[in-house]
Amino acid sequence: MKTKAEHSIIADAIHEWHTVYLPCIRNLSHNALKSYGEGMGIYIDFLESSKGVTSNTLCGECFRKDWIEEWIAWLKEVRKCSPQTCNHRLSILKNFLRFLAHKKIQFIKYDCDAAEIKRMQQPKKQVEVITKDTIKRIFASINTRTLIGKRDFALFNLLYSTGTRIDEILSLRLSALHLDETKGYILVLGKGNKQRTIYLLNSMVRILRHYVKLFHPANPLPSDFVFFPIYGHANKKITSEAISKRLKMYVRIASQGLLEIPVDFHCHSFRHARATHWLEDGVNLAQIQKLLGHESIETTMKYVGVSSEQMIQALCSMEDNLTLGVEKKYKKIRNKDSLATVLGLR
Repeated sequence: MKTKAEHSIIADAIHEWHTVYLPCIRNLSHNALKSYGEGMGIYIDFLESSKGVTSNTLCGECFRKDWIEEWIAWLKEVRKCSPQTCNHRLSILKNFLRFLAHKKIQFIKYDCDAAEIKRMQQPKKQVEVITKDTIKRIFASINTRTLIGKRDFALFNLLYSTGTRIDEILSLRLSALHLDETKGYILVLGKGNKQRTIYLLNSMVRILRHYVKLFHPANPLPSDFVFFPIYGHANKKITSEAISKRLKMYVRIASQGLLEIPVDFHCHSFRHARATHWLEDGVNLAQIQKLLGHESIETTMKYVGVSSEQMIQALCSMEDNLTLGVEKKYKKIRNKDSLATVLGLR
């Protein structure tokens, strides 16, 4: 029986990893899947451009430890990636090698060697505390006399009020809004396609009711996006880049002559700010973790900008709360196609 060539085995493994294992077994979200594909594609680009690897010479040795370490250095020096990005790319490659080793024992050496590569040290960033007054000034800078201003006001209020991620808000469809209940809530689809229920303040319910009445007046479809381009249709999703551009404008207006608003304030800053303000208002870390949709309490702790005393108090509160709650194939390609394209990563 003819032994299958290594390049075919690896190509098939990459295809299965990216199209079956990650989305179906790991249940990664669309954005996470895209990130994994891009990360693997960058390593394949490195092999092709720096090592001369082709679709026929791809083999286990392409994943040797010194080449991976050289790649990490290349990411840092040539592509100017941050330590955080370098570590993320490395974890993606390690994930694939672990999958490959489980599929074919002959590649276990490369999985073990890669596991020994240490993550790059990341400088610890001090979380910048964003005050409630800062948030109020940003909201006050929005001209709600205009149609686009009314949309932005509702969008950014919902983003801050719920502490959700920007893509979670932009992905909201009308069917996810429940504003006629005794207590209004929204259904959000987060990372890993995990759905969570987020209850709304009465003031937020009123804002959303007014918004829906204005922007979705006649027989809207449940599948329509809640927020959509002003000159577009409700079945078209707004890009996060477009919203980020709008936010920068409001921050610029709100920060005129003031130094309290960080110049790099972005959509995710609302999430960090909300986490901090919840803690200030007496919500414990375990509850904040659930509200933010975090899997670990450590992630939540990185979100809040508070003093050591506040952190200790919150941890005690959290402890009390927890106690009480006791076809796969290697395709022929044209010479002009890149190796990453061959392997289905682009």
